[in-house]
Amino acid sequence: MMKRLILTLAIGFALQATTSYAQFDPHPEGIDYTENFRGQFHFSPKTEWMNDINALMYHDGKYHMIYQWGKRIRHGGYATSKDLLRWKDEGAALIPQDSFLPKEAVRNVSGSQVYSGSGVVVSGEVAEKITGSPKEAMVAIYTGTKCGTCLAWSNDGGESWHDYKANPVANPTGGANPRDPCVFMYEPTRTWILAIFEGGTTFYGSKDLIEWERLSNIRFGHECPDVYELPLDGDKNKMKWVLQDANGSYLVGRFDGTTFTPEQDKLVMDCGPDFYGAQTFFRPNLPTKELIQIAWNDHWNGGVGEKPWERNATFPVELGLVTYDGKMRITRTPIPAIKTIYKGTKTWRDKAITDAAGGKNIFKGTESKTFDLTAVFDLAGTTAKAIEFKIANKVITYDIANQTLMGKSLKPDEKGRLTIRMLVDRGQLEVFSAGGVFSYSQQFAFSPDDASLNLCTKGGEVRLVSLQLNEVARTWARSVSQR
Repeated sequence: MMKRLILTLAIGFALQATTSYAQFDPHPEGIDYTENFRGQFHFSPKTEWMNDINALMYHDGKYHMIYQWGKRIRHGGYATSKDLLRWKDEGAALIPQDSFLPKEAVRNVSGSQVYSGSGVVVSGEVAEKITGSPKEAMVAIYTGTKCGTCLAWSNDGGESWHDYKANPVANPTGGANPRDPCVFMYEPTRTWILAIFEGGTTFYGSKDLIEWERLSNIRFGHECPDVYELPLDGDKNKMKWVLQDANGSYLVGRFDGTTFTPEQDKLVMDCGPDFYGAQTFFRPNLPTKELIQIAWNDHWNGGVGEKPWERNATFPVELGLVTYDGKMRITRTPIPAIKTIYKGTKTWRDKAITDAAGGKNIFKGTESKTFDLTAVFDLAGTTAKAIEFKIANKVITYDIANQTLMGKSLKPDEKGRLTIRMLVDRGQLEVFSAGGVFSYSQQFAFSPDDASLNLCTKGGEVRLVSLQLNEVARTWARSVSQR
């Protein structure tokens, strides 16, 4: 009788362990991603609020993204993709103790709310200490408010997420500070490094993600640190470390496994109004050598009236580091895979662009709401004062005399040429120039019923060397009922 009781209890606990922690889908049926201002090739959750990107990992043939979700109480929202283009909203993976979701959504992580963090992929001894198995696992490191720095894990490809049994592993707190742990591997000593927003940025070290030792502090940064290494000007013999914060402010310098030493003053990687809480993918098992970043496409700026969701992510970019105007500068470039979702291309070459009052619109007969455009202008000898793109109800101006694009400094190259690239997607505008040194992210309410395009100058003529307009296809699968 006793053996039967023990067996029954064991089966019950086993069932609980395999079913209770499955991710929870909080979204109603019928969300088809066709709403006004809904990006067609930018990620957004089906419903509710999203903000900071929290953990980007590649595992089991998929890219995994955890992000803050839920306006009243922050959860760990979860999405997956096989190509960084077509995302599947997987619902809520990390459900905190104070969740507003119904009781069948099991509270499966520590803390009152899930605040920002990062993610890594582990196996062997480290995985066994955390999960009980040496099997490869994804580990999310987050701030559990009223708790501290915590771990959650999945070793079934994200189908279920589990709380680490001995949270918090570091930074115990009765509130929300310190917060936003970023964890990465420092290869020379095979040490895990944790950078956290704590009186600037504080670094900790660990061999197992569980026991942490304080290493150093630098008085830089506000929220959501990220730390990574890049070759300067593509030279692998000139590797530099970058420390950034939620605003996209960054330092370039040296990191010796203990201390970060800046080699120049602070710079900012995106000059638009809606770039925040960016993260890069955990690199050791990434199937590409490039460093890929996704940011939150907002900066607490009020949105554009989007419903039934609020806010979205930027398009994935590759990061680089170049010498520009005597400084080491981050570059942001949309991932090349965007070319695989072009559904039509038009090209113009060697055209004279003239004043709106008397000129012709080269876009006559061409309309689009979702596109990737690259234009090259020759400004040598121009008589114009400005170049103007008009996209629906949005005017994008390059001031030739003051060398500013949308009010932000941007010089032509040494040959007097200016290259402007734009991603336009219903409610999202991203602009790149100077090889990615210039980056501008903005939420904008493009008129839903207006797909018009125009290009003109003010006060003279500019030579358009080339312009390529690539219409970008929708990446969201329609529901069965809509097919």
